[in-house]
Amino acid sequence: MAPRDDKAMSAVGRGEGDGAAGMSIFPLAANLAAARDPAAPRARTEDEATTLAGGPVFLAVEELDAVYETPDAAEAAVPDLYGTGLYELIWRDGWRVTMRYWRPAPPAPVARTAEAAVKKRLGHARTPEEARTLLETPAELAREVLPNLYLDHKQLLKRWGKLVKNGLGEIVEREGKFALAIRFWRPMHAPGIAAPLAPIERIELAERVAAPLRPEAPQEDMDIGLFENTAPENPNVVLVTEEGDGRFRGSE
Repeated sequence: MAPRDDKAMSAVGRGEGDGAAGMSIFPLAANLAAARDPAAPRARTEDEATTLAGGPVFLAVEELDAVYETPDAAEAAVPDLYGTGLYELIWRDGWRVTMRYWRPAPPAPVARTAEAAVKKRLGHARTPEEARTLLETPAELAREVLPNLYLDHKQLLKRWGKLVKNGLGEIVEREGKFALAIRFWRPMHAPGIAAPLAPIERIELAERVAAPLRPEAPQEDMDIGLFENTAPENPNVVLVTEEGDGRFRGSE
C-alpha cells in the first residue's frame, strides 16, 4: 500500500469529522454526474433535501471514475477534495475519490408500522400528498427499525439488500448485531388516538366480517383415555368404563 501523507486524509480523517460532515451542504441529484454540476440544488439536512425532492432521499456515496497516482494528483483534479465534506480520498488499488450527495429514493411504502411496510403495505407514495390520497388522512415520513437481528451485514443484505441499495433501508446496530431501519409513510394522528382506517383497510375488514367463519386448522380427533370408549351408536360420544366415575361426555 502506498504511504499516506497529511493530504491523504478526508475531512473526517482530519478530525473535521462528523461535526463538519453534518454541517456540509450536499447536492441533490439523481446520479453522480448531475451531483457534480455546480448548478445542482443543495441541502444541509435530510429534511431540507426531502422537501426539495418532494419525497424521501438518502445520502449516496459513489466513487469517481478516475484513479490517481498520488493524493496531490487527486487534489488537483478535485479542488474541493478537502474541507467541504463532499469528497473523501480512499486507497483501493490506487488513490480514488468518493462523493456524497442526496439522491431521491424510490416511492416509499405506505403502512401503519415498519413490519407492515415490508410485508403488507397499502401502496407506495413519493410525496405526502400521494400518501394522503391512499390513507385519506395526513401522512408523515417515518423511520422505524425492524425487530429481526442479523449476525453481520452479509446476512442482512441477503434478505434486505434491495431496500438498502435503493435507500429506503438502512443498516443499524442493535445489541451487538445488525437490524434494518426502513423509511415509510404512515398516518399522522394524535397520541393515544388511532388513525382512521384507509379505504383499502376498510374494504379488507368488510370482506373479513362478511366471510363465513373457518377454523384455522382441522379439528383433531377426540382424545380417548385409558378407561374411555366411544359409544357404538355414536362415535361423537365418549363413555367411561366401570373403572371410571360412570359419567359420559360428548355431543351429537
